[in-house]
Amino acid sequence: MKLVMMIADTAYADQVERLLEECGAPGFTEIPNVLGKGTTGKKFGSRAFPGSSTMYLAALDEHCMTPLREKLKALRDTHGPEGGLKLYTMDTEELL
Repeated sequence: MKLVMMIADTAYADQVERLLEECGAPGFTEIPNVLGKGTTGKKFGSRAFPGSSTMYLAALDEHCMTPLREKLKALRDTHGPEGGLKLYTMDTEELL
């Protein structure tokens, strides 16, 4: 099992949630209005640096993670790298 962290421009939030459901994710955590600086620039929700991102966390097994990665890659390819869609994984173990 892997902990998947997805960071996407808030404009793509509905699409990312739909892809999570399509891939059979048993659940996820959404953290809206994430502010910061990355490869696509600054997003601080201000006039000078408009926009924000949404972060998603989900514990997924390989049969869900593989199709999700492919679908997210297709979404990124559609919108281009300036959309700020990132996907990271970390090994995880359920303790409780």
